[in-house]
Amino acid sequence: MLASLYKDKFKVGDYVEYRRICRDKDYNETVKVYQGVVAKIFPVDLGSRDVWYASIIKNGGEEEIVLLSKIRKLETN
Repeated sequence: MLASLYKDKFKVGDYVEYRRICRDKDYNETVKVYQGVVAKIFPVDLGSRDVWYASIIKNGGEEEIVLLSKIRKLETN
């Protein structure tokens, strides 16, 4: 199962990083990198399969939901 490759890789409390592509009115892209802590890992039923997401509390306090395959764990001391 593909989902187990990702859901077993992360746990609540992990410090992670993910990227978002932002585009302006002229469709020029800027890649923004965000970091935060995994607060929750949960599946979303899409009918024929579950897709796994993480609720991440970004540095600064905002919470965002990100597809597990889009995040990577950062090493901390």
